[in-house]
Amino acid sequence: MKKVWSKYRLFLCILLFSTLGCFSYLFLVVFQHPEGDRATLVSFKAFTAIVLIFNVIGLCLLYINDRMQEVFPTMLKDNRRRLLYLPVVAVLLLVINYLMLVSVRLIMNWPEPFVLQDRGVRMLLLVWLVELVVTGQIVANNYYRHVIMLQKHTNELEESSAKAKYQALQSQLNPHFLFNNLNALISEIECEPANAVLFTRHLADVYRYILQCSGQQLTTLREELGFLDSYIFLHRVRLGDCIHVQIQIAPELRSKKVPPLTIQLLAENVIKHNVISLGKPMTIELTVDSDGCLCVSNEIRIKKDVAPSGKGLRNLAMRYQLLCNSDIVVEQDNNRFTVKTPLLDE
Repeated sequence: MKKVWSKYRLFLCILLFSTLGCFSYLFLVVFQHPEGDRATLVSFKAFTAIVLIFNVIGLCLLYINDRMQEVFPTMLKDNRRRLLYLPVVAVLLLVINYLMLVSVRLIMNWPEPFVLQDRGVRMLLLVWLVELVVTGQIVANNYYRHVIMLQKHTNELEESSAKAKYQALQSQLNPHFLFNNLNALISEIECEPANAVLFTRHLADVYRYILQCSGQQLTTLREELGFLDSYIFLHRVRLGDCIHVQIQIAPELRSKKVPPLTIQLLAENVIKHNVISLGKPMTIELTVDSDGCLCVSNEIRIKKDVAPSGKGLRNLAMRYQLLCNSDIVVEQDNNRFTVKTPLLDE
């Protein structure tokens, strides 16, 4: 396919350069100076020579363009090669122009074809300067094309890296959660088989939601609250009816978006670091403040044997940064601990 395309491209380029040569030849014939040698100009040899000049020069510039596209990335890295390559191209173009001029003179039986007079030198230098301008444009176009490609590649890498980091952070559900619930399920099967069925359904709902959200960046607050019901049910079976959730969120706000498992992470943070028992039940309050942030608040009763690592909150903060470049707010006073997370529209 590549060879077919190369032959097709070569044919089109020769056709284009030959057409330009024909127009130039007609221009010279029509606007020739009255004192010029019209018989020499209006001949098949002159026509062939002009068309040949346009094709050779055009194909040389095309070849230079292709070569520059191949070596340009290396030229950007190697200053010595770049400084050497450009003068070589300039000298090569000058030599090609001289040889082409000599070839045309030989075709037209010009006396002393290798000797250039003032007029021939001026014409040679003029064509050479035009070619240098074209070559400079090729270099500039290749440079900006390469810069754009690098920028696009960099953006793609950054986007891929951000998605990979986000998915890695999103998948960090505490592995102890599964082991604790499997132990709780065994106990329920032995003691209360009927309740074990309900427990299994909620456990399945929890992991179904986790799998469902694995490829999503955002989910609705309504779905998160539904997931929270199953998640808290599992903990109630394991710890007893000592965890309560108080939700004060208007229905119209429940269509707002949050990163998946946001509320689960905050609820887990409350359960992990605070003393919770039938004698000391815990209430987790969910509200939305005036700034449109979801507020998850609880009474502070820190466990003495659990050192707070802050890993869960750092995880959530990084997810918000990667997703929407927003920050979460953590507030703590003598009695309450509150985490505020922005609610998103898209």
